[in-house]
Amino acid sequence: MVLIHRKDKHIIKNVTSSRHSVYALNFIFSLHLALIAYYMSTFMVSRGFPHEFIGLLYAVGSMVTLLAIANVSFLLKKFGNYTNLLVLGIIEVLAFIGFALIDNLVLLFFIFLIAFLVPALIAFSLDIFLESTTEEEDTGGIRGIFLTFATIAWIGAPVLGGFIVGENNYKLLFIIAALVFVPFIFLAGSQLKHFKDPKYSQLDVSNFMTSLIRRVDLRNVFLSQFLLRFFFGIMVIYLPIYIHNTLGMPLSSIGIIIASATLAFLLLEIPLGKLADSVFGEKEILILGFVVITITTSALTFLDTTSVLIWSLAMFSTRIGAAMIEISSEGYFFKHVDAGDSDEVSAFRMLSPIAYIVSPLFGTLMLIFLPIQFIFLATALVMATGVLFAAKLKDTL
Repeated sequence: MVLIHRKDKHIIKNVTSSRHSVYALNFIFSLHLALIAYYMSTFMVSRGFPHEFIGLLYAVGSMVTLLAIANVSFLLKKFGNYTNLLVLGIIEVLAFIGFALIDNLVLLFFIFLIAFLVPALIAFSLDIFLESTTEEEDTGGIRGIFLTFATIAWIGAPVLGGFIVGENNYKLLFIIAALVFVPFIFLAGSQLKHFKDPKYSQLDVSNFMTSLIRRVDLRNVFLSQFLLRFFFGIMVIYLPIYIHNTLGMPLSSIGIIIASATLAFLLLEIPLGKLADSVFGEKEILILGFVVITITTSALTFLDTTSVLIWSLAMFSTRIGAAMIEISSEGYFFKHVDAGDSDEVSAFRMLSPIAYIVSPLFGTLMLIFLPIQFIFLATALVMATGVLFAAKLKDTL
């Protein structure tokens, strides 16, 4: 696992233009993923994987991803971030074509692992490019814009994906998702070729664990970010299965619901990032975010209607809390790291695959004993612990 040392940054030629290119790349990348993200679990179930154990598939994918991210410094040092990004982009397109053309379950399992791993490495690569154009005092605002470009893609793409897939046209969905990603490769190739690789460092687990024990703020913001990723994991895997397989709603409804929910990120993350930089600080926003997400997620347990409007409103309310947690935890963390915190930054970037190991295993365990809708109540109880972690943070303002 690696990071950029702030004091050793090599600023890309024409910083503003390069940052705008990274924003655009993040939009294309998110559009590509958002087309299929909430249909992947139903796709794998339709191909023969039992829905009770679909979480194990995601857990294995996350374990592979975690190992890859932990050792990505070798590739970065050998080939550089620019070359790695282009190669990863080509592999991503080929994997999605494989989903469209292959029916064999064993081969689909390996393609799933590739398609799970590669986006995590691409996101990591984009983070390096963005960090090279970011000054510490602008962290909240810039990350807010970066996340908002992704949010815009997540508003329309799930709706489009739902209408493309219809009831079972997954082949067309994956072909279109692959084609959508092709411009990413050309844009990255033309706009980021002047990037100069910084000094990359390897994660030292013992140093990180020592810091985690000694620094209360570090530990609590890590736990806060982990809980958010845990929440996303549960929603991506089990919400589509519950809505489509249990309630009997069409797949197109999932797209409309997710798009409506994602509006919360679009409306909130940029202003919250700027407010956290200059007015409130992150602590208050983070506490309120956990309160909101706990209440609204627990309410999903008792929602058995097939009304798209009601589900859209319910999911929008959960994303209000999620947006508050995302921008405040990221802003808080990146304001408290410097060149001496290399292990902490590396480990922070690994929280998502770790959460995608824990959340599907958690979901699998719940399904052994409870009906699927009670996963939401159990998730809400887990999210409630975030209030305690956030309350112990030392505020930035």
